Amino acid sequence: MTKRAIFLSLWLVAVASIFVWTMVSYNAEAVPELKYEILLGHGLLMFVLALPSGWIASVLVGAIVGLVGLDVAGMADALLVSLTCAVAGYLQWFVLLPWLWRKWKARRTGNPGSSV
Repeated sequence: MTKRAIFLSLWLVAVASIFVWTMVSYNAEAVPELKYEILLGHGLLMFVLALPSGWIASVLVGAIVGLVGLDVAGMADALLVSLTCAVAGYLQWFVLLPWLWRKWKARRTGNPGSSV
């Protein structure tokens, strides 16, 4: 297994674990105030995994959901945040950053044509 595959596997396990933890904790809790704290903790953990693109993507998705007029609350909100941060984080950490790294290395070695 390559380093990239190991990091991707660990990252996906972290994303899935956070969502499963949130789902189990949210459904087991009866006090509404604590449910809010569970969702807040979920959002913060997901944002940390996908910094900084998770914040930007969540704001954009939240604006779109608001414009469309959907009422997203509770576990639907957690699922939306999980999917948004997972996609944004994947694109950031495993697509954009490696591409930028290859471009930078190619420029440093003086071979701008090998950036693919």
